[in-house]
Amino acid sequence: MATLTAYQLQHRRRMKRALKLRADADRKVRRHTEQLQAAMAAGDAAARVCDELNRVYNQDISTETILVHTALENAFQETVQNMLMDSGPGEEGLLLVTVPDTNGGAVLPANALLD
Repeated sequence: MATLTAYQLQHRRRMKRALKLRADADRKVRRHTEQLQAAMAAGDAAARVCDELNRVYNQDISTETILVHTALENAFQETVQNMLMDSGPGEEGLLLVTVPDTNGGAVLPANALLD
């Protein structure tokens, strides 16, 4: 195997960091999506309690907040569930590739976004 140039090593380091950031973001989205689903289920449970309270005491208090109502009306929970089912963690297998040395081996200047 040929020795990698500084340019190629820089690319490899930056790519590893980018892939880690992407995987971290995916994990966070999955975790928060699952928490959101649990919160929506809690909203359903709260609505049932409010309905029963309304029935027993002959009241008419709102069973949902505007946010929860809007989410339920727009089939938000089903949409979120479908998003999770359509996508699995680590679904996109990536290979760490060695880029061609198109910069004569010289390291690129510092980049605030990449470094």
